[in-house]
Amino acid sequence: MILIHINNVPQPLTEPTSLAAVILAQDIALDSVAIVLNAEVVPRNRWQSILCQHEDKLELFSAVAGG
Repeated sequence: MILIHINNVPQPLTEPTSLAAVILAQDIALDSVAIVLNAEVVPRNRWQSILCQHEDKLELFSAVAGG
């Protein structure tokens, strides 16, 4: 089992899972969030290719429009 943390909440995974799949499993639209993985912003074009590792820390931020 792989244990990751999403916004400081433990989340078990049964197999290696891409960042994109983790976000979709949280029922979040991919175009409405930014991901920080282990204190580094991950470009959206890499979400499909990065697999979560045990003890990864993901922080999700909602995109906000306006000024």
